[in-house]
Amino acid sequence: MQRGFSFAGLALLGCLVGSTIGVGCGSSGRGGLTGDDASPAVSSGDDSGGAAFQEPGGSSSGSFTSDGGASTGLALGDAGCATATAEAKRQPAYLLFVLDGSGSMKQQNKWTAVVPALEAIFGQMETAADTGVAAGLIVYSDTKDSTTGAGPYPGSSDVSIAFVNSAQQTSLNNRLSGMPMSGTPTQAAITGGYGELEGFQAQAPLQSGGKKVLVLITDGVPTDGCASVQGISNYSTNPCIQLAAQKLTEAAPKGPIETFVIGVGDFSGGSFFGIGGIDPSFLGNLAQAGGTGPKGCNPNESSMTSDLCYFEIDPSQSPTPAQLQMQFETALNTIRGQVLSCTFPIESSGLGQVDPSKVNVEVNGAPILQDPNNGWTYDNPMTPTVIILHGTACSMAKGTITAKVSIVLGCQTQVPK
Repeated sequence: MQRGFSFAGLALLGCLVGSTIGVGCGSSGRGGLTGDDASPAVSSGDDSGGAAFQEPGGSSSGSFTSDGGASTGLALGDAGCATATAEAKRQPAYLLFVLDGSGSMKQQNKWTAVVPALEAIFGQMETAADTGVAAGLIVYSDTKDSTTGAGPYPGSSDVSIAFVNSAQQTSLNNRLSGMPMSGTPTQAAITGGYGELEGFQAQAPLQSGGKKVLVLITDGVPTDGCASVQGISNYSTNPCIQLAAQKLTEAAPKGPIETFVIGVGDFSGGSFFGIGGIDPSFLGNLAQAGGTGPKGCNPNESSMTSDLCYFEIDPSQSPTPAQLQMQFETALNTIRGQVLSCTFPIESSGLGQVDPSKVNVEVNGAPILQDPNNGWTYDNPMTPTVIILHGTACSMAKGTITAKVSIVLGCQTQVPK
């Protein structure tokens, strides 16, 4: 007897900016998607059984019916076996960017590079119109800081976390129109940022149940309670680092909150309270405590090497605004990729059965082999509960803001020859 399983919805876990969300068939393929309010159902022309798809939370996304037409938009459709496809959902992600607007950000083109980089990211989010992504912005110590650098944050001029439609994009970009001005109250800024994330609750059209992420972008050593001096400070007792560790383990719905760090500074310039440089050990320990340091990184690294725990941008190595902007965008896109997950849960609803030997995965329309190295696998082939992308397939899914991951039903699973 052929073992089968049910799809009630496909939600891609743990992902900063993702593919569109929805369930559907090829526009003119064997499955036709209707926008009614009936319970969704799949009818199949072969013996693999039907598969029911349902939006998370029980909302219907339409119904699949077999009309016998030729599939288009699906690489497997030409074989005449594809019966339906589901666009995979990414787990929602709620991002709060906390940007250092201290006076030193005016130096070495830092401000004129980071502002257009963030504007580009916000523009990508607005274009994607992904209801699984929200963004907000705190800028501290710039000329538009309503607290004049004293906190608490967020200030009245900062932008609350929300779905990035055109109005939100405009608000985010407007908040970037100030200029760097005073000190570096990092403790006040991230404390307020964590509070904003803890209290955030997704409102329509956003999906609920998302990952919470704080992205700190700074060029200096804090000048408040988290002040540090490399080689002297005890980072294990630094209040900012302790706070990041605490928020990482905080229970839902307030947490957990991950902390990413982008440091901007000249390694050769020294780091005494941010004069002429940064404290890379403070930034490294902060990222490590916040759960985002890569495996094997050294949080106390003090030179520009590949084992940093945070993202470092050295203006002395890229002196023009355009070069720095590219570095900022690369760092922000890499962070987005790290937030994304390559695991798709299979949620059982009892509404139908799918033959696991007739399931395929496509990324941006390209079929991906069932392969544990650079393709996809089930967690358990006999009783699968998730589909996992690996290697280059995972990178493809996470590599672009508009990446589209689809699950195709009805064709024999493609494996390496």
